[in-house]
Amino acid sequence: MSFEFCIRGVNRDDYADIAGLCCQLGYPATPRQIELRIAHILALDNHKVFVAEATGGNVIGWVHVHSYPLIESDLMAEIGGLVVNRDFRRKGVGRALVKHAEEWAKAAGCANVSVRSNVIRQESHAFYEGVGYTRVKAQYTYRKQFWGSERGSE
Repeated sequence: MSFEFCIRGVNRDDYADIAGLCCQLGYPATPRQIELRIAHILALDNHKVFVAEATGGNVIGWVHVHSYPLIESDLMAEIGGLVVNRDFRRKGVGRALVKHAEEWAKAAGCANVSVRSNVIRQESHAFYEGVGYTRVKAQYTYRKQFWGSERGSE
């Protein structure tokens, strides 16, 4: 069964679908939380969010990409998040979202695009390698939390 979809910039009507996709990714969120987060992200010139919209208007995937300067290397881009609805995986949606993110990064003058993937997400590892990414290192991630998950849920 084939279907059609397009890649476009995110808009206000997408928040509920994006919240559902975040839940599939393992990061539960309300549409209001998504609205606040995306408003903050889109206020920054070096961030972009693209969605995959299926015929009928449902958002079936999203990618967040951003650029950042480092002292030790040229301008870089990173895919901050990517998810495709489980019912539409392995149909080219993720590949199209990544391609769109890469095109944005090139236009922004980035030397490369990187992505981080949790060690337990074996399916994601295979996906990224399949679209041309090479594993370059393993590292630990440290985090210091400043507030609870209640922030942004108002």
